[in-house]
Amino acid sequence: MKYFLYWGCSLEGSGANFLVSLKPPCEALGMEFLEIEDWNCCGASVSYAGAGDLAIKVLNARNLAIAEAEGGYDVVAPCSSCYIQMIKVNHEIKENPKLLDEVNACLSEGGLKYDGTLNVRHIQDVLYNDIGVDKIKERVVKPLTGLKVAGYVGCQSVRPYGEYDSVNKPVVQDRLLEALGAEAVPFPSKIKCCGSGIFLPEMDYCMVLVKNILEDALNHGAELISTVCPMCAMNLELYQGRINDKYGTDFDVPIVYLTQLMAVAFGMDMKKDAALNYNVIPPERVIRAAIG
Repeated sequence: MKYFLYWGCSLEGSGANFLVSLKPPCEALGMEFLEIEDWNCCGASVSYAGAGDLAIKVLNARNLAIAEAEGGYDVVAPCSSCYIQMIKVNHEIKENPKLLDEVNACLSEGGLKYDGTLNVRHIQDVLYNDIGVDKIKERVVKPLTGLKVAGYVGCQSVRPYGEYDSVNKPVVQDRLLEALGAEAVPFPSKIKCCGSGIFLPEMDYCMVLVKNILEDALNHGAELISTVCPMCAMNLELYQGRINDKYGTDFDVPIVYLTQLMAVAFGMDMKKDAALNYNVIPPERVIRAAIG
């Protein structure tokens, strides 16, 4: 199964452990990833600063046009911000021929054209619907038995289109965690926003958001939190110390990517394949207790 993997800017920086841990388990499941040649930023970061709407559309359409010309495989965007930007643009230009013409007029300056034939998909969508939980279970050699994981969905990986999961009661990440042998802990804050890209200018407000998510996960028995979003991972992990200082809490909650847990459960190397050594709050102790 071939896919274009669009990892965007974050997975080359703050979310590097997501990219490192994504490829080995997915390839072990039969997925083949191709890189979009000369891809560009999706514009998620500059959108917060008031970038022009047409510019954001053209940035994403350029990536889609290149992928369409290079083979037309589904585009998988692991980063939730990249995913929501790209799928939004794909929906809008497919549904609005006039907009597609306007975008193509801009793309033509670079010798490109997009016909709107591609699908943009989240990595959870592909794992759940193309691979399936049964095949994932078959690949597990070190089940995460008894490990209580809060699968944090956040506000972008299923919203607003809900193409592969419910926008109000998402279950896909939980089913994937269970396929690894873990116990998926239900907690109401799984779809609450962590503050995303406004964390730095609105730190006091966003720290309360993260504090509430962490408390909710712990109060429901979670030992660690998994996510599929680099921004969520950064906000939930890096600011725990600041939150402790401000509110007198004692958070020390490991935040891991779903793919890191996949690599561990598949018996892969905890550093080379799972990239657990990239994490700021070490998750190894909790994970080793589960796999023995």
